[in-house]
This record gives sequence, C-alpha cells and structure tokens, in this order.
Amino acid sequence: MTSNSPEHDNSSASGGRPPGPDSRGSGGAGSAPSSSRAATPASTGSWTPGSAPGTSSSAPGTSSTRAGAPQAGTAAKGKKAGKAASTGGDWNVFRTVVVLVGLALAAFGVYYLILGTAGLPDTEGTPVNPTLESQFRFYSAMMVGVGAAFITIAIKFQWANMLWLVCLMVFVGGIGRVLSWAFSGTPNYLLIILMVIELAFPAALLVWHKYIAKTTELRKEFAQRS
Repeated sequence: MTSNSPEHDNSSASGGRPPGPDSRGSGGAGSAPSSSRAATPASTGSWTPGSAPGTSSSAPGTSSTRAGAPQAGTAAKGKKAGKAASTGGDWNVFRTVVVLVGLALAAFGVYYLILGTAGLPDTEGTPVNPTLESQFRFYSAMMVGVGAAFITIAIKFQWANMLWLVCLMVFVGGIGRVLSWAFSGTPNYLLIILMVIELAFPAALLVWHKYIAKTTELRKEFAQRS
C-alpha cells in the first residue's frame, strides 16, 4: 500500500518538499550575514592603516613641542631669578650700610651720654658747665635715637620713606657744625671730619636709595615685557 511506503513517509516528513537546492540555498543565504559581518573589519582595517601614519607622524612633533616648552619656561624662570637675585643683592648691601651707620651713631650717642662733655677732645682740665653738660647729654640721647631709627628702617624696609627724614636730620646737624665753626671758631679736626660726613653721607645715601629703587622698577618692567 502506498501509505506505508518509505517514499511516502519521507515526503510527508519533509512537509511535502523534498530536500533540494532550495534548502542548500537557504543555508547559503543564512551564511551570507556572517560573510558580510566578516567583511566589515576588513574594510575598517583597510582604513585604519591609512590614517595611522598621519596620526603617529603628528604625535612626535607634538611631543617635541611640549618637551621644548618646559625648557623655555625654565630658562625664562632662571633669567628672572637671576635678575631678582641681583636686585635683592643691591638692597642687601644698602641695608647693611644703613645698619652700620645706625650702629655708629648709636655708639657715639651712648658714649657721649655716659661721659658728657668730658668725652669731647680738647676739654681736658676745663671746668664743667652744668647747663652745657645738660644740653649736651640730651642731644647725645637724640643721637642714640637717630641711630636706632637707621637700624629700624634697615630691618623693616616698609618705612623707607622715613629714611629721607632721618637723613635730613643728620644733614641739618652738619649745618649746625658749620654755623658753630663760623661763629665760634675752628673746632677739633675730628669734629671737622664728622661735619663733612654728616653733610655728604646723607645725600649720597639718598641718591643711592633712589638709584636702586629706579633700577628695580626698570628690571620689573623689562621682565614683564619679556
């Protein structure tokens, strides 16, 4: 009977469609997406080598530029540090001189404050005048104050404007010695030397201060422009 034949069973098992080229074709169609997916990396790979050399060639140039920038910055910082060091050295020398002047004035003031007119030359064996002695010791204490002002200005240089006032006080004291020489006669040579110092040194100190301040300002402007 035909219902029990093997051929009928095979045709019915396959849904009435015998296996043929259609089934192999469907299998080929099913494998097509895999082949298209495999082709995608190939196309990507074909593009990547073309762009890689350009990227790698630009990278070394960028790295060299970045590597050169810190060197230039370091050189600029070194120049600025050198200028600042030279400026600071000028101010340090100036402050040292001001401190020495203050110490000298304070030392002379303490010396005359203790000894009075007896500490002056050409006063041995002369009677002591109480009025003159009182006035002399007072001004000796003022000399100590002027010396302390010089030292304070040198330590705390925010008060540099006060340097002009203190130098003016010393200069006026030198003028007082000139008047004494003119009206009372020639003093001892040591007092003449002090008179010259009191007239010349304050002016020289102020000119020096102005020079360093102007030089420092010019260096700052040059550093900002460069």
